Amino acid sequence: MTLIFRTSLLLSLFLFSKVASSEQSDNKTQNRLTVSPKQCTTLKQGEICYLDLEVTWRTSTEKSTCLFANANKLQCWHNKKQGELKQQITMQNDLVITLQTEYKQVLHTQTIRYAWVHKKNNSKAMRWRMF
Repeated sequence: MTLIFRTSLLLSLFLFSKVASSEQSDNKTQNRLTVSPKQCTTLKQGEICYLDLEVTWRTSTEKSTCLFANANKLQCWHNKKQGELKQQITMQNDLVITLQTEYKQVLHTQTIRYAWVHKKNNSKAMRWRMF
């Protein structure tokens, strides 16, 4: 009798833990921020990088939120569960995209990396060539 009770107790605990972990993974997939592209590349270091920013976000409950690029407000939504933004922007350093509530609580953050092909040459020396 106790063996059956123990087995059924273990089985019910196992099933409960699977249901709880499934609900947690559902909440994680409901709350998300997707940013594209992940990197902006210029020919030389220090040049302005131009990109077509695409952002989508989703939360599990309706919220009033704003999207920021570093400290610059890009767009706000009121009482929404999801949003989308397409905008052309420029950057010369890494750009941090942040989704915040109206009370400045950070919900999600992603960084767009600034990269270059050739390093900036600060040397002012003249280069002489024979031919």
